[in-house]
Amino acid sequence: MENSHSRPMISSCQPPWLSGISIKGTSKPFHNLPSVKHYIDSGPVAAENDSEIRENLARFVANDDYPIPVEGDREGYYKDHHYEWWVSGLRDYIAIKRSLAAHGVTLNDGDNTFELGCASGRVLRHFACQEPNLTTWAADIQLRHVEWIRNFLPKTIRVFHNTVLPQLPLESNSQKLVYGFSVFTHIDDFELAWLAELRRILVTGGIAYLTIHSERTWKNMNSEWPLWKGLARHKEEIPDYKVSEDLFKGPMPAPKTVFWWTTAQNYNTQVFHSDDYIRSAWGRFLSVKEIIPAGYDYQDVVVLQKD
Repeated sequence: MENSHSRPMISSCQPPWLSGISIKGTSKPFHNLPSVKHYIDSGPVAAENDSEIRENLARFVANDDYPIPVEGDREGYYKDHHYEWWVSGLRDYIAIKRSLAAHGVTLNDGDNTFELGCASGRVLRHFACQEPNLTTWAADIQLRHVEWIRNFLPKTIRVFHNTVLPQLPLESNSQKLVYGFSVFTHIDDFELAWLAELRRILVTGGIAYLTIHSERTWKNMNSEWPLWKGLARHKEEIPDYKVSEDLFKGPMPAPKTVFWWTTAQNYNTQVFHSDDYIRSAWGRFLSVKEIIPAGYDYQDVVVLQKD
């Protein structure tokens, strides 16, 4: 059963200049779902392939007694599969930790981590709940997401509303880990400035863990993917390419291929990157340690380090 909660602190002020660089979202009251324990206690959940999660699930669940956002407050992800939404964030949290270990980086008590584009905390909550002695920072372009986290996840999280402009109110050389899921898949303008900004806030030796649509995503495009359905839905408003199945049977038209549509002021792009572009362009700002094929569903993961 859903639990009603307070109304987010979102004013009605939405001047055109603000609409062009950020999203505020609705101020309607939140209606939350119970914590993940409710769904485990209610019946069997899907078997987990990852042995670390399977063997430690009870501990992970015990550490997270916070509500789960309803579908509308998590951008529709996983629809009514609420446990699956929660455990998907846990998988990505563990994947990040394994990547850090592979590159000789350890998170210690008091270390700072930052999530760019945190939405309503799918991954962020696991850092805050499983490692409460970390200092967790986060930002999102949508204020309603920020308000959800501020109201319902651990009060230790330092979350703020940001814009499309490449500026973060964080100290230089302060973050040991920066991560972002499905963020650079939507950045066209200011992409490299964002890389420079992430480099600024990372400590020397710090890791950036970022997902992209890659050449492999392009090659394996599937009509069942939300990515394809979104492009197909906007195909009449995309001026630079004729969206069709035939387009994806050939190579990417450019090392950085951008689909943008004319019917929105922001959040109106899908971006694809080639490996060569990542290494030659992104590698000027941070050392590209590895590109993990399909490290996040049909997206690749780029692991970078500040030398």
